[in-house]
Amino acid sequence: IIGTSELLDRALEVAVRVAPPALTVLVTGESGVGKEFFPQVIHAYSARKHNKYIAVNCAAIPEGTIDSELFGHEKGSFTG
Repeated sequence: IIGTSELLDRALEVAVRVAPPALTVLVTGESGVGKEFFPQVIHAYSARKHNKYIAVNCAAIPEGTIDSELFGHEKGSFTG
């Protein structure tokens, strides 16, 4: 990170604070604000930091198939 600001410092504080407990975290924001960076910070400070980090761009998954893409599906579930 290059630069400093109160808002950036606050965002980093929150990321470090939510990392240790096993929480589900949703990172939202406008395009270009660094949403892909904060999950990496959270992972680096979590108990799972020694496991592989996998980023998923949910916006690239079609709306009708996001559930099955993320959580799987049973064979034949789309054919009626």
